[in-house]
Amino acid sequence: MDHVVRIDNGLIPKSEFIGLENIVHLAAGGEAPMLKSHIEVVNRFMSDKALAENSRVRMDDTVNRCKNKVATLFNVAAEDIALLSSSSEGINNLVYGLKWKPGDNVVACDVEFPSEILPWTRLKEKGVEIRIVRNRDWYVSLKDIERKIDKRTKIVAISQVSYFTGQRLPLAELSQMVRSCGALLCVDSTHSAGVIPVEAKLADIMVASCYKWLLATHGVAIFYLNRDRLENFDPPFLGWHSSVSIPDWKEPTVFELRANADRFEPGNHGFISVYVLDNALEQILRIGVPEIEKHVLELSGQLRAGLEELGFELMTPQHPSERAGNVCFMTQHIDAIVEALKEKGILVWGGYAGVGRVRVSTHLYNTSEDVNRLLGALKELPKSLKP
Repeated sequence: MDHVVRIDNGLIPKSEFIGLENIVHLAAGGEAPMLKSHIEVVNRFMSDKALAENSRVRMDDTVNRCKNKVATLFNVAAEDIALLSSSSEGINNLVYGLKWKPGDNVVACDVEFPSEILPWTRLKEKGVEIRIVRNRDWYVSLKDIERKIDKRTKIVAISQVSYFTGQRLPLAELSQMVRSCGALLCVDSTHSAGVIPVEAKLADIMVASCYKWLLATHGVAIFYLNRDRLENFDPPFLGWHSSVSIPDWKEPTVFELRANADRFEPGNHGFISVYVLDNALEQILRIGVPEIEKHVLELSGQLRAGLEELGFELMTPQHPSERAGNVCFMTQHIDAIVEALKEKGILVWGGYAGVGRVRVSTHLYNTSEDVNRLLGALKELPKSLKP
């Protein structure tokens, strides 16, 4: 391996996480472990909830504090951040909220997570075409994306870091290319937020799940609205929270829509999940994304080099600028390999139906020893499971 810098300590000690005492956790790309401090936060939520009307004041304060932390992470204004139930909900806001015409098209990639593709299929009945960019040897190039874009392209929907291959796209170049063609850019930063820098302003809409690299849990997701680009974009779904205030009972249909991104939050937040996210972001921002990126790229580089030495078919690019925390490899023996590693106390992420790859994720709690234990276990696999 070239220029290996041994990393003996995580940026957050494993002792601060639940359940990491006897395992090597290399699966943050699917489910990250939970911080022990989340338990205190959940208890605080339960205490806050007992305070009747004042409970909502404390909950709303936590929501606002959390949005400010997201804004810091994404380098945008907190007013442009909404907290939804899932990233899928954010995508569907575009499907049902944008104005579509027959002949419009959406551009997406074949290696995207289903939530980045399936919602757009609802538009086919409106005459909207779904254009799929095909990878070449697991690599998606900006040129191939550009070839799919024309004057009728409404939106390009893509991930900054691929869940499938681990490839990281150059967001600034992608943004410039898409906008120069007159299209909108929807970016899923689920596998980049909390690991590498995310400049949300380069997107028109950005979504992110929070239960992976952001060290939070399910039930809350980030939705960023670039109001400079989508000033008149209104939410397709409404609820009591969409309005600036509760309508007068005498005129219950008269209301004023909220001006900020929170107009996309139709009802109550998943408060308990927001409390957890707020605590997780506190830890991530305390360390700083530049330090996390440096840590993760060093480990994922060691991991990739080791997998290459063992002869696995790598899907993740070699150059640090084109990867983040995920390193993926193809295998016909996915279930057997994942199970063999699990028996040795090493957790990686397998595949879904039709996804014949193993994904290994290095995060801020991992060390070089974790990487070496994985590589050693792969080296000891039965010959029938080796490449």
